[in-house]
Amino acid sequence: MATASSDIVRLYLRVHNRDETVEWPKASTTEEIKSVLLTAADVPSTLTKDVVLKLTQQNGCLVSIGPKLTSNTPHTRYTLQVVSEKLKSGAEDSVNPDELVNTVAKLKGQIDSVSQVAKLAHPHKGPNAMVRRAPNIDPRYADRAKYVFTEETKEYLKQCSFDNWQWEENEALALLELMFDDMGLIEEFKIDVATLKRFLRGIKDNYNANPFHNFKHCFCVTQMMYGIIHTTEIVHKLKPIDKLVLLISCIGHDLDHPGYNNAYQINAKTDLAIIYNDTSPLENHHAAVLFTLLRAPETNILSNVPDAVFREIRKGTIRCILATDMAKHGEIMTAFKKHVDNFNIEDQDQRNLLVQMIIKCADISNEVRPTEVAEPWVDCLLEEFFAQSDREKAEGLPTAPFMDREKVTKAGAQVGFIGFVMIPLYELTAKVLPNMEAAIIQPIRQSLTYYKEMLEKTEGKK
Repeated sequence: MATASSDIVRLYLRVHNRDETVEWPKASTTEEIKSVLLTAADVPSTLTKDVVLKLTQQNGCLVSIGPKLTSNTPHTRYTLQVVSEKLKSGAEDSVNPDELVNTVAKLKGQIDSVSQVAKLAHPHKGPNAMVRRAPNIDPRYADRAKYVFTEETKEYLKQCSFDNWQWEENEALALLELMFDDMGLIEEFKIDVATLKRFLRGIKDNYNANPFHNFKHCFCVTQMMYGIIHTTEIVHKLKPIDKLVLLISCIGHDLDHPGYNNAYQINAKTDLAIIYNDTSPLENHHAAVLFTLLRAPETNILSNVPDAVFREIRKGTIRCILATDMAKHGEIMTAFKKHVDNFNIEDQDQRNLLVQMIIKCADISNEVRPTEVAEPWVDCLLEEFFAQSDREKAEGLPTAPFMDREKVTKAGAQVGFIGFVMIPLYELTAKVLPNMEAAIIQPIRQSLTYYKEMLEKTEGKK
C-alpha cells in the first residue's frame, strides 16, 4: 500500500551547492532521518558513523534533526552540511599532553596567537578540542573594489529598524568599514584602509558558527549602537576616541564565543574559567582575542596612534566588553542612576558610564527591530540555550530554567526578559539620551505586547 502524502515529510535542501529534495515517513526515527540526509550529502556508507551533520535555516539558525522536523518549501530551503569528522574509536580517551592547554604556562606567558586564545574557550579538553587557527586572511581582500552604497542605504544604516537579514557577510564587512569612515575615525586615527579591511575579515573569521553568538550578531550589535548614537544625536557630543571605543568594542564583544555561557564555563571548570578565576571568563576572552588581532601588524588598525592614546583605547574597550557580562548589569545600572538627574557629558567618568550603557543597550537590542526581523533571533538564542542545557544535564552540571527546553517557552522567556531587563535598561538610558521614546522604546513595548498575547494564547490552550 502506498504511503499517503500527509504521512510524508518532504524536505527541500541545499547540499554541496546543489538543490536536493528528500522524503521520509513521519513515523521515522532520528537515525532513519539522519540516514536519508547522509545519503543526500553523498556520505559513503562506510563513513556514516564518523561524520556530523548540520542543518540550518536561511537565517543561519540551526534546525534540530529528529522526528519533530516538518516539511518546508523550495523557498525556505535548508542548508545541509557535513561539518566535521569525529576521531577514531578510542581517541576521546587518549590524551596528548602537547595538545592540552597548559593553564599555568598561559598565565605566565603572553598570548602569542589567536589560535592559542581560542583554544581556551572551547569546553572540550584533549585532542578532541576544536582549535581555531590564526586568521587566514586572503591578501586579495585588501585590494577589492570598495562597495559603493547609496545615500539611502547610508541613512538606513543609521536607523534602529535596520534589517540585518538582507545583507551578506561581505556586505556587512563593507558596512562596518563605512561606519569607520562616516564617523571620521579613519582620518582621525590614521587608519590604513587595507589594514582595516584585513582587520574586519579577521574579526569575521574569529566568530564561530553558533546559532546566536555569531558574526551576524556582532554586526547587529554594532549597527544598533550606530543607530542609537545617531537617533539620539549623541554622536555629535561623543569624542572621537569614544566613538572608536564603541565601534571596536561592539565588533569584538563576542569574538570566539564557544556557544556556552559563563555559568557553563565556571561549573564545568573549563580552562577559560581557570585562566580568569571565574570572573567574566567569556568577556575577558573576547577582549583578549580582539587585542591579539590588534597586535598583529597586518590587522593592527591602531598602529599609527601614540602609545598614550592606545592605552586609553584599550582601557575603554576592555571596560565596554566587560560591561556586556549580565552579571555586572545591576552594578552598572546603579552607578548610572546616580548621575542621570545632572548628567555631565564633559565628565570623563560619567561619559565612560554612558558608553557602557550604550553598548549594553546594543547587545540586547533585537526587540527594537520590527517583529519579522527580531523574532528569528529569539529562535536562534533558544536553540543555543537548549543545546547548553542538554549538555549540562548530560554532564551532571547545574541548569538554568530559562535554558531548559522542557521548562521554557519562547513567549514566557521574552515577556520576562523584555519587561524586567530590557525596558528598565532603555528607560534609564533615555533619561540622558534624547529621542529614544518613539524610535527605540516604543517598538520594545510593542514587542512586549506581542509576546504577552502569544503567552496568553499558549496558556489558553493548556
